Amino acid sequence: MLLTVLLLLLVAAGVLVFAVTAGSAQWAWLSVLLCAVAAVLLFWSRVRDRKRGASAPRHSAHAVADGEDGAASDPVTESEAVPDGVGTTAGGDAVVPPAEAVEPDPDTEPSEQRTDAADVLLVCESDAEVLVIDERPRYHLDTCSWVGERATMPLPAGEARELGFTPCAVCCPDTSVARLERSSA
Repeated sequence: MLLTVLLLLLVAAGVLVFAVTAGSAQWAWLSVLLCAVAAVLLFWSRVRDRKRGASAPRHSAHAVADGEDGAASDPVTESEAVPDGVGTTAGGDAVVPPAEAVEPDPDTEPSEQRTDAADVLLVCESDAEVLVIDERPRYHLDTCSWVGERATMPLPAGEARELGFTPCAVCCPDTSVARLERSSA
């Protein structure tokens, strides 16, 4: 599709050059028409690609961030609290991965774990080690199935947060780090 649009724009440019040299308004309007057709094709292609992306199967880690009806939720910020009883541990600590989690797709970035504010504070002050992957936004536990054989770099959880990394929804590192910090206190 992109090649067709590029070809249309090249033809439109050629027609415009001809229109200017010949002094013909009809040829100039043909050039404008070709550009408009190219724009419509680009728009149609974009809409089609978005529909394909929305209907594509989603990564299993997204189930943690979804509501019970399966609709995707908005990205979660650190200040958002998780509603009582929805995807929380028994103590209401943080979201845990589903028990029937399917092996995650290694090419799709996992969702961000929802973490309540109290756990975020514990994680930010923690020296517990988490793993980060270069050019990836999430930090993980060493047991994360999504990490697989990727090259990782260990960092203290607090430093990972400080550098802008967010917790992985597959392995839920904030839950483990907060639990570790509570048990050591």
